[in-house]
Amino acid sequence: MSTSSPESSPDARLSAPQPRRGFALPAVLAVTGVVTLIFLVAITALASLTAEAAAARARVRFLQRAMSAEAALAYMAATEPTRAYGFGVHDIRNPFDADFNAEPSNAAGVPVEQVFADSRRYLMDVDGPLVLRLQDQAGMLNTAMLFGQVHERYLEAVGVEASERQPMIARFQDYIDYDDLRQPNGAERADYANGGPANRRLIRPTEWLSILGARQAVDAKAWRRMRPHLAADPTASSINVNTAGAPVLALLFGLNESQAEALIRARADRPLTSLTDISNVTGVAFDGDYEQVYTYPSGVTILTLHDTRSAWTYRARLTLTPTGLEQPLWIDQTELTEAPRRAVADTSDATRLSYAPR
Repeated sequence: MSTSSPESSPDARLSAPQPRRGFALPAVLAVTGVVTLIFLVAITALASLTAEAAAARARVRFLQRAMSAEAALAYMAATEPTRAYGFGVHDIRNPFDADFNAEPSNAAGVPVEQVFADSRRYLMDVDGPLVLRLQDQAGMLNTAMLFGQVHERYLEAVGVEASERQPMIARFQDYIDYDDLRQPNGAERADYANGGPANRRLIRPTEWLSILGARQAVDAKAWRRMRPHLAADPTASSINVNTAGAPVLALLFGLNESQAEALIRARADRPLTSLTDISNVTGVAFDGDYEQVYTYPSGVTILTLHDTRSAWTYRARLTLTPTGLEQPLWIDQTELTEAPRRAVADTSDATRLSYAPR
């Protein structure tokens, strides 16, 4: 007689616990999700690289056009006669015509084109439109030459509180002088974390922010408004009221807005030639240096080119040195920046530049 164990009986096999079969869908979904995320990251990275490559191409294309424009403008500055307002294209050279008030004319009978170096907007075509601004440096506030009331008015214009202005003036003097003697409320080497002041005059307008406490003392919006009107040249002290904007006229001569605008209207009819002209227009008597030139360009021009296809902006300084032994023209202080909010240049109020190299 055969016997069987309980485990081998059919009833026992039916009643024994069966292994649970797995369900594959959650695992498949998890793997699919991970793969999808990997692809999304890769696509995002590729899109970012594509955008960076496009921005780099736009930057290179703009630089090529800006260099061509710079070369043409440098040639114009070096070959066309300088006038109180800027450049007289096709005008005759007459060094004895000090006032330059006569009707523009030349021997060839070609109309004289006035190119103003007062930061007005021009439209220049260099493989596409560029917005150009030319600014005579003598029509800007020279931050390398800040003195007295002009310095105080400048500090007020950039938002420095009244209680901070005298300390900032003292720190400015300590920054540009050659000694290590601290002025009252000033700052010398021991007060700076990065090695102290430059002990020389400023060579760029933005260097003013390197003075101890300057960056914290200014109002950011006021500084940005004033920045286009600022220059830095330790070798030049000339002033040109025929190319200065209203903010600079207010700082240099203590004028109010209506007086500055009156000067701008007056010079549009006839270039101003002396402090007497300025006094007659504004009604303000000036105790200035009558040996200083107040009404003629400095031979240094700031050019700014804004792209109409991208947000890039190029800025450079052209300096004429006709008696120099090395070269007749210098180009320095170049800057390449992007416009705020990556905005392209607006051409609605720009006048077409009527200059072509000859």
